[in-house]
Amino acid sequence: MEKLATAIIQTSYGLKGEVKVRPFNDDCSYLKKLKQGIILLKDGREKTYAIEGFRKSGSQAYMKFSGVDDPETAKKLAGATLFVPKSDAAPLKKGEYYVSDLLGCTLMHEGKPMAKVVGYFDGPQALLLEVEDGSNKRFLVPLLDQYVGKVSIEDKTIELLTQWLLA
Repeated sequence: MEKLATAIIQTSYGLKGEVKVRPFNDDCSYLKKLKQGIILLKDGREKTYAIEGFRKSGSQAYMKFSGVDDPETAKKLAGATLFVPKSDAAPLKKGEYYVSDLLGCTLMHEGKPMAKVVGYFDGPQALLLEVEDGSNKRFLVPLLDQYVGKVSIEDKTIELLTQWLLA
């Protein structure tokens, strides 16, 4: 089963084991449709949970997992990454892609392969792509319009607009 990271558990909330969730995308309504098969990854350990409840209050999302019935147990989930089966993730609109689909893509500058995406993480202003060139040097490329052009998941290529990022 292919899975996608879709949120981070922030902290416990209330007295009944709810947690605050920070989704990675604006529309997290798909989370309320899920009932089981949610995987939480923390400190290198995975655990599968069923969802008892999901709700939003303003922009804040809250979840309740089966077997997590008090604030102390919920607090232990803080910092965990929430994974869902890719088939249950938020549907994509035209021109959108899952960030995980960027792994393995080749950065191209003026038709020449420059580096391969080997990882990614949230930066202060944008998602940062961790890329490796042919000499095993690693660089960080912000996923911003001024640095990155066309992304083709089908061709596994990303247009790099400014070569100096790999210097």
